[in-house]
Amino acid sequence: MVEGDVSLSVEGIARALVNIYKGNVDIDHEVEENLFQETRQIFNEAITEGYANATEKDIPLPNDTFNNSFQNSADVFSAFRVHRMQQDIAAQMIGDDGQLKPFSKFVKDVSPYIEHRNRAWLRTEYNTAILRAQNAAEWKMFEAEKDVYPNLEWIESTSPNPGADHRVFWGTVRPVDDPFWNEHKPGDRWNCKCELQQSDSNVTATPTSDGKSDPARGLESNPAKSEELFSDKHPYYPKSCLSCPFAGNKLMALAMDLAGRKNCNRCGKVSKSVANAKKKAEANHISAKKAEIMSIVRARKLAEKRPGGIRTVKALKTGKMLDSKKWFKSLYWHEINAGEVEAMISFFTKPSKVKFVRISPLGEGKDMSNPKDIANIEKKRGRGVEHYNVYEFNTSNGMYLLKTEVRRRGFEIPYFICKKE
Repeated sequence: MVEGDVSLSVEGIARALVNIYKGNVDIDHEVEENLFQETRQIFNEAITEGYANATEKDIPLPNDTFNNSFQNSADVFSAFRVHRMQQDIAAQMIGDDGQLKPFSKFVKDVSPYIEHRNRAWLRTEYNTAILRAQNAAEWKMFEAEKDVYPNLEWIESTSPNPGADHRVFWGTVRPVDDPFWNEHKPGDRWNCKCELQQSDSNVTATPTSDGKSDPARGLESNPAKSEELFSDKHPYYPKSCLSCPFAGNKLMALAMDLAGRKNCNRCGKVSKSVANAKKKAEANHISAKKAEIMSIVRARKLAEKRPGGIRTVKALKTGKMLDSKKWFKSLYWHEINAGEVEAMISFFTKPSKVKFVRISPLGEGKDMSNPKDIANIEKKRGRGVEHYNVYEFNTSNGMYLLKTEVRRRGFEIPYFICKKE
C-alpha cells in the first residue's frame, strides 16, 4: 500500500483469484490467505494511524487489554470482509450457460467488482476505522476527566462538503454519561468527520432525530465501550450464528441464536477460524519472503563475481557465508516468523548496517552436566562448528540479533535470529 492509496496489492489479488478458481480454498468455511493477510494489515495500519492522531492531540492511548480486544475485532472484521468478497468473486466463475468460465474470461468479468470493492469501499472503511480508533482513545480520556469537563459538545464536520445527516446534532452539549451518546455520536456514519470536544458549557436540549441520522450498520456501538472496531451488525457479518461460515456445530449455533447470544467479535468459533487464517497467512507470507531472500542471495552472488563487486557479507567477522538453500535449515528449526524473515532481507540488502557484538562459545547457557546438551554440542563440533558470532542490526521493525555458526573452514552460516528485547 502506498501513501494516499488504500488497496489490496495486484499480486495479492492475482494469487487469490488463482486460489479461488482452482479450488485451493474452501470459500464457504475458510478465508483466502492473501486477501486476509493484506486486509488485516490495512486495518492494523488504520488503528495505528488513529492512535497517532490521538497522540498528536495529547490524548493518552488505551491500555494493552483494550488494544488486544480492539485488534482482535479488526481481525474478525477482516475475516468476514474477505469471506464476503471471495463468495462474490466465486459467483463470477460460472457463465450464463452454467459452465465454468475460462480463467481469462473470469478475471475480466470480476475485475470491475474488485476495483470497486478494493478501492472505493476499502478507502471508506479505512478512513472510518482511523476515526473509530481515534474516537475510542478520546472517549477514554473524556471519561477519565469528566470531573473537570463534565459535558461534551458535538462539533460540526470538517468535511468540505458535509452531509445533512448530522447537522441536527451540531452544537449539542450533553453530559459525558448522558444516554444520548449511546444512540448518537460522531463517527457513527461512514466517513463522518464530526468531532466531540470537552466542555463546561451549559447543557442543551436533546435533539430529536428523524431516523435519517441513525447510525449506519456496524457503527452503532461506542468503540471505547464495546472495544470493537466495527459491530457485528455490519452487513459483512452473518445475521445469525446458524448462518455463520465459521460456526461449525449447527446445533450449538442454533442454541446460541435462540438464547440471543450472537457476538461475532467475541465468539470462540470465529476466533479459532481467525487464528487459523492468521497462521496460514503468515506461513504463506514467510514462504514468499524466503523465496525473495534466495533471489537476493543469487543476485548478490552473481554481482560478487564481477570485477569490483561488493560482497554481501562484508560486515561479517569472517567475511564469508555459506549462501545456499542449506543455510536456511537451521533457521527452520528455530521457527522463523514473518518479522525475522523481514529482518533477514534487511541483513542481505543493507549489510553495512550490521554490527559485530561478541563471540558466543559452544555450550554457552547450556547445562554441561546434562547428557543431552553435551551430546548436542559434540554433534556440532563434529560438523565443524567452532563457536558462534553474534551480530545486531536495525530494521524498520526494531533491532534484531543474528547468531551465526563459525566453521573450521572459515565461513559462517546463519543459525538463529530474534528481535532484541
